[in-house]
Amino acid sequence: MDRREFFKFGLGGTVLATGGGLASTPDKTSSARNGSFQGHPWWVSKLEQSQLAVDDKVYSRFNAQNNVFGSFIKYYGREKVVELNRRSQKKTMEYYREQQPGYRLEDRALADAAWVLSRTGGLNRGLRSWNRKFIRTPQERGIEKYQGIPQQASRLIKATARYFGAATVGITILDRRHIYTQERGKKIVFEKVEEPYANEEKLVIPDKCKYAIALSIQMSLDNIQCSPTAISSAGSSMGYSRAEFLVGGVAEFIRGLGYTAIPSVNDLGSSVAIGVDAGLGELGRTNRLITPEFGPNVRLAKVLTDLPLATDKPVDFGLLEFCKTCKRCAEECPSECLSFKDEPDFEVRGPWNNPGHQAWFEDAPKCLAYWRESTSGCSICIAVCPWSKKDKTMIHEMVKASSAKMPFLDGFFTSMDKAFGYGRQKRADRWWKLNLPEYGIDTTQGKG
Repeated sequence: MDRREFFKFGLGGTVLATGGGLASTPDKTSSARNGSFQGHPWWVSKLEQSQLAVDDKVYSRFNAQNNVFGSFIKYYGREKVVELNRRSQKKTMEYYREQQPGYRLEDRALADAAWVLSRTGGLNRGLRSWNRKFIRTPQERGIEKYQGIPQQASRLIKATARYFGAATVGITILDRRHIYTQERGKKIVFEKVEEPYANEEKLVIPDKCKYAIALSIQMSLDNIQCSPTAISSAGSSMGYSRAEFLVGGVAEFIRGLGYTAIPSVNDLGSSVAIGVDAGLGELGRTNRLITPEFGPNVRLAKVLTDLPLATDKPVDFGLLEFCKTCKRCAEECPSECLSFKDEPDFEVRGPWNNPGHQAWFEDAPKCLAYWRESTSGCSICIAVCPWSKKDKTMIHEMVKASSAKMPFLDGFFTSMDKAFGYGRQKRADRWWKLNLPEYGIDTTQGKG
């Protein structure tokens, strides 16, 4: 009996034994693939607020200078960081000489080339400019700006975002506490102005930008499963380049309707926090967003706007209970930076964590150190997560639905995920022989 037959009969029997509620539910895999544009899969519940608590007396805007990159030298000390970089360079040259698969010239050239669009942008620069680029405004067209009701406007935004490459889309009222206090040496402030602007001291967001559009960008799992090699790094960097195009396109569309739009990827504020509020997914053990459709195999971005929109709600698809049981990401993490705690809590690990919210906090500098040690970054926690499946067959959707509705099966599903070899590293040299579709994302049904 192969894994497909096992789940078909084993899980089917379990579902029938519990009343047949899931077995009688029609297959909604097409809805799952369409993501938030058509609505999440049927087994995803909407909530009034996230399941993880926030201490309103503590939670506040975060200083981006304290992120993992800013805290790295403080954590390890300058001498150790210099030595780590030296070892990384030495290992890189050894890999070149040995023609190590996944670390060869062609592998690293692919990873670097995939950054091509992302590296042309940046905070308030390139496609992430806070002001209009090319599109004609309604005033220039001689007409009034868009006057649709919020529900219609949200439909337009979600259709546009999907067209520009979003995997899923969610909309929320902006919680300003998710916006950083400063970045790139400039303060980020809100002012009563018509258009965003920047000077030598500050970046100004108009008070009227009350909405946040949260966006996910699916990465190529065939790349990510080659982690930690340059082939995997290419999957990540391609995600960032596609995010650049996505937020730039959505922002220009909104400006074309006559409204303000501020595009952002990792800059400006927490895409994870905004994504949770907008219902893209839940916060997992990695302290990152996990989506019901693609697990953690996504990059996140957002667009702030004053266009009146109908908002979405946070979701529950059983992830919190699943992460309490699973712990695969923590077990497989080579840097041992992820938490093994049974429950999320408020105890931060360092200044790179924003206090005041409940989470499984991580030792992020250890993760970054391993990135450099590996010479090519790392996405192992994404690859091994049981929610990262490109296989959209009814069997895997049934497993996800069962996890969402019957959490007592979570341990069983985690054991089966290991037994069938999901998350195992794939050979990087074989990637070049795959006949993958656009952007390397295989959405066809079949073995994941």
